[in-house]
Amino acid sequence: MEPSTGNDFDEMLMPMLGLAEQMLEKRGSFHPFGARLAASGSLAVIDVARTLDQPSNPLILDALYATFRLEARAGTIKACAVCWDAVSAEEEGGGLTDAIVIGLEHREGDPKVVLCTYERAPSGDLHFHDPITAVGRRHVFGTVLLS
Repeated sequence: MEPSTGNDFDEMLMPMLGLAEQMLEKRGSFHPFGARLAASGSLAVIDVARTLDQPSNPLILDALYATFRLEARAGTIKACAVCWDAVSAEEEGGGLTDAIVIGLEHREGDPKVVLCTYERAPSGDLHFHDPITAVGRRHVFGTVLLS
């Protein structure tokens, strides 16, 4: 990964992870949201579902990716990220755990996905684990082949 790609991912990742953690602590859940890094370098957080009652509605993800695809085609963004609340397999024990997931894409690098699992203590406090990074999937940048 190019150093600038990694820096761009870091610039989006930390604010998004912090915002997701804040929403979880305040409300117990959150609906998907995104962030875009403009070609000029400015960062903006995108919330397309402020009034939606269903936090896990997959149509929100579709709307975010569709918005970012249009902006990528127009050349106005160089990177984007989408964040959602998910359930993931635990690293140990084979059970399920809650997780914040952030999909990161860049026009000049490989996509990444960051998974940050968390659990609620009996006291109600949230405990966030260290994020894990893996290879992601392209939704915005790249060529789509039609058959």
